[in-house]
Formats: sequence, C-alpha cells, structure tokens
Amino acid sequence: MSALPSRRALALGAALIGGAALLTPLGLASLRRTEAERGEAPAGSAAAPGPGAAAAVPGDGGALPADGEAGSLADGGAGLSDGGRDAGPALFEKPVWSEASRAATYGGLSSDACDRELKRRGIPHAPAPRGAPLVDRPVRITGALRGVTFRGDGVAKPRSTSVFDIADCRLVLALDDLAAFLATRGIAEVVHVSIHRPAPAGTSAPKPKKPKKAQKAPAKPPAGKKTSKGAAKAAKKGAVAPKPPAPAPGRPSQHALGLAIDVAAFVKADGARLDVKTDWHGAIGAPPCGPGSEPKESTPQAIELREIICAVHTSGLFNVVLTPNANDAHADHFHFDIKRDARYFLLE
Repeated sequence: MSALPSRRALALGAALIGGAALLTPLGLASLRRTEAERGEAPAGSAAAPGPGAAAAVPGDGGALPADGEAGSLADGGAGLSDGGRDAGPALFEKPVWSEASRAATYGGLSSDACDRELKRRGIPHAPAPRGAPLVDRPVRITGALRGVTFRGDGVAKPRSTSVFDIADCRLVLALDDLAAFLATRGIAEVVHVSIHRPAPAGTSAPKPKKPKKAQKAPAKPPAGKKTSKGAAKAAKKGAVAPKPPAPAPGRPSQHALGLAIDVAAFVKADGARLDVKTDWHGAIGAPPCGPGSEPKESTPQAIELREIICAVHTSGLFNVVLTPNANDAHADHFHFDIKRDARYFLLE
C-alpha cells in the first residue's frame, strides 16, 4: 500500500512543491541589498542553494531573488515523487537544512529588516507593543494574507486585543508564504488554537552569546619578596565565601517568543472544513509522511491533510512541524514553528 494512496496525493512533490507550492519568493535580493546599504549582515546568506530555498515566482510585487541567489524549492528532488497510481510507495525525501532555507532566512532577519519586508510585501499588520514581553518584534495580523484569514478559535477577546494573536514579524512572513500555498488548495481560513502564549513567571528571552573574556593571571609578588604567612592567613580569613550559582531562567517556548502557531483546522472557500482532530486519523509514533504514513481511515480529508503537511515540511518553511502522530498533546492541532538558532528540520 502506498504512503499516500492516490495519484492526487502522489503528485505532491511535482505538482505542489516543484511548481506552485509556497508561491511567495523571499525577496532575498531586496533584503540583502537593503541591508548592505544599511551596513547590516546579509540575512540567510549561504554558499549554495539547497532544498527549501525560495522559488522565484513572478507576481510578488517586489524584487525577485537573483539567479544563483536562491534555488527552486524543487532542487534536489525534494517532495514526494509523482510515480503514478501503480508506481508503488511514494518516495519522501526530508529537507536538508541550509542557510538558504526559508526558516533560516526568516530566523536570521534583524528586526528592522523584518519590518521592511513586511512593508515591502504589503502585509496587513499593526505593532503590538503590549502583552508579549519576550517577542522580539511583536505585531498583529490585521487582514487576510493572500486571501487567507488566520482566526483564533476559542479566544475570548477580539483580534485587536487578544494576546494569543500576537506574532513575531518573522513568523508572519512565514505565514504569508503558507497562505500563498493554502490558497492554491482553495483554503480561505486557517483556524488556530494560539500563536503567542505568555511564558511562565521567571522565564527570560534568550540572549545572544557573548565571547568569553580572557582571564588575567594573578599578579606575582616582586622578585625577592615572599608573602608573609600572616598576610596569607589574613587573606584567607577575610575571604568571602563564593555565592551559589543563581538558578538558570526557564527557556521560553517558541509560542512565548511569538514564533509558533498551532493550527486546528483549514476551512475552504465553499465552507468545507479539514479538522485536525477528527480528520487526521493517525497513530502516535507513525511517520506523517512517506512509507508507514497511511491514515487509519483513508478519507479524502485525511489524505489532503497529509498532502498539506508533507508540502509544508518539504519546503523548509518551518524548523519544526508536529502532528497528532507526535503525542497526545498535539491530538487536535498541527504545530509549526521557527527557531532562530536551529540548524535542523523536524517532522513528527
């Protein structure tokens, strides 16, 4: 039995990833040119493109990546092959991390560069200065992205004030790409459990590591002079006992940093709903894509959800993609996140 038992599913790699998946280009040429003018380090610079690099697709309304600057999403044969209905199990190739991947490029953006890219794309947003102290550049999405609306489910307060709708601007760029892909599948709305979630008390934002200073060697007494025993005893007597190390602050989750979203459902323009909890039909520990990923019930909804997940993971848009196959905590949603210091992709 194939991993995705239909031609429509087997065509994922060629039809979606290689061609129309995640239509928005990164605009790397524009980003790098602007940062060079401002003296900033190029974002997401890489020696060579690899799987997950941005595809140059007309119609973004901004500068496209220059040739050789960012490769196609199909580079390296990423995605599931279109082997046909009787071609056997679908082949699934995991994306290989590179600095040219979308997740790495977005994660490496400075706050100012991220702001400029939001404005360049014309993404509807507003600053969110309150309610998310650990988010580096907090914003709210104020309108549809590529015709796709992102809506919180069960959030008591309206969008304009809900703390759960705050996102780091880097995540918003990724969601803009995600929306471009979802729109090709007729999806008009993404229902999420939350984006931002406040961190527990005592949690602090991660800080960039500083290089350690070289320690000076203790001063030696002048030649010919020795420290008296009395002076040595006095030094020991007056010495202050070393303080115990302070407890390490809690490491914030990607939700606390505004870099994650938990998606509960996708709603199509005709009202049809792909609900993660009721339509996934998976098993904890089973792979979401490739051999062994067959749903318990091969419904059209279960197949399409797998198509979406496999396309998103293969594109390298997010560092981490978690499904109900990961554990009980994810039984009702997909988790997508960007990790600014990560050098890997994870799918469970």
